[in-house]
Amino acid sequence: MIADDSPYLGWPGKPRLRLWDQLVLGIYWLPNLSLWTGLILIILPVKVASLVGNGAATGVLSWTGALGTIVASIVTPVFGAVSDNLRARMGRRRPLMIWGTLGSFVFLLLLAYTRSLWLFVVGLLGLQFLSNVAQASYQGLIPDLVPPEQRGEASGYMGLFNQAGTLVGSILAAFTSIFAFVWATIAMLAVALLVTLGFVSEPSSLDLPSRSLRAQFKGFLGRGPQYRDFWWVFATRFLVMTGLYVLEQYLYYYLKFVLGIANPVTDVFFILIILTVTALIAAIVMGYVSDRRRSRRLIVSLAGILQGACALLFVFSHSLMLIYVAAAIFGLGYGAYQTVDWALVVDTLPGKTAARDMGVWSISTTGSQLLALFFGLLLAQYVIPALGLAASYRGLFAWTGLFFLVGSALVWQVRSVR
Repeated sequence: MIADDSPYLGWPGKPRLRLWDQLVLGIYWLPNLSLWTGLILIILPVKVASLVGNGAATGVLSWTGALGTIVASIVTPVFGAVSDNLRARMGRRRPLMIWGTLGSFVFLLLLAYTRSLWLFVVGLLGLQFLSNVAQASYQGLIPDLVPPEQRGEASGYMGLFNQAGTLVGSILAAFTSIFAFVWATIAMLAVALLVTLGFVSEPSSLDLPSRSLRAQFKGFLGRGPQYRDFWWVFATRFLVMTGLYVLEQYLYYYLKFVLGIANPVTDVFFILIILTVTALIAAIVMGYVSDRRRSRRLIVSLAGILQGACALLFVFSHSLMLIYVAAAIFGLGYGAYQTVDWALVVDTLPGKTAARDMGVWSISTTGSQLLALFFGLLLAQYVIPALGLAASYRGLFAWTGLFFLVGSALVWQVRSVR
């Protein structure tokens, strides 16, 4: 039984996690990142262009992506709070993982097989809803089960699976059909869910005190001085991830309209391969380093600066080879940032509502996606007609460097974590 007044982040007496524990705890990240990497970078841009044509593709991709991101921004903290207070024999996280994962299969199939723009939108919104129901619950497991002295290590394994998922998703999206991508994703999600259910030892939550719906959502956004550092991490994450999602969302169109590559699917794939390999190395190494040196702020700040410097190369580059070099360097910063920033925010969580707070924190990611898509809408509506495609995309990517650099500077406002 878990007492109501026990610390939520790290229940007393938790043993250190072995390698096997770390692997089974982190495996669900792989198919999740594979799914969204393949969709965002290749599948959705290609599908939208096939449905509406090249001329309208930027605008349609932006507003449909924005709708999906709004759904994700609402669902993640709400169902994170629901999972914090869920009473079930198998624990409070896994029931929602089951329903969210299985339900998302239906909408994945709809995305693949529909030839209607409106059914495509329904499929995307349904997938965003149910995928984030599962993700909101799942991301509470690391704060629940990982001892404080292993948070950087656990975040490193999370980074490992994230980068592996990025690699798998890019391969599937670039070299198979949309139908093969969807069926392979369903299979991977099913396997990862079964591993999580079978091997992650989550305590029963049947003995948790019952709480009213009002009590569950009281103070939903986390107020008070104990949340000061949490909100600074949120703000820095929002800025850095805005830069990242501009690069990610519009990379396909940048290569097509700025560098003049007729069909850049293969080039997007190679950029992702290069970036993922270097990011994978940085994720594992920096997770361990941040645990042992307690230098999370420094690592996060330097990683963001490195990403920003590489992003600015897009503005001036006329060479695909230079983009490949920038991708390799960018990957080092990206891998370090994604891993250590996760550990940093877990260090700042003050209370027992970890999944809710992590759900709120995830808005720094989904909200940044929304802002990136808003920039795309402005680009399509006002900038492209005035400046043309090439100049407009160079200008858009110039803004990404600024977001990376400002976010990297603001991380030093975090006071409670070194």
